[in-house]
Amino acid sequence: MPGHVYLITEESIKDENSGPWTKIGYSKNLPEWRMNANLKRGNPRNLVVFEVYVYETQTEARKWEKKAHVHFDAFYYQKEWFNIESATISKWFISNGAILRTVKSK
Repeated sequence: MPGHVYLITEESIKDENSGPWTKIGYSKNLPEWRMNANLKRGNPRNLVVFEVYVYETQTEARKWEKKAHVHFDAFYYQKEWFNIESATISKWFISNGAILRTVKSK
């Protein structure tokens, strides 16, 4: 069964000096479901699925999520949130052979 690693960005509130914030995550459910199910609750900022990477197995996806957490540890904030631009993380995934999901699942 395929696995996915996702990047979710949190858009800053106007005139706020916070961020950029990117969540590097893995879920057995579709990333859009994960975001809508519990990440948006109680958060005044808009959350957006920036990119999703597809792996052959869920085990492989989980492995790459953990590798990304280690690689970007200097930007770690809490849980799976990092204080770094999503585009920087995206370049790292792509340079390591990640396959970008091009069509959003429904």
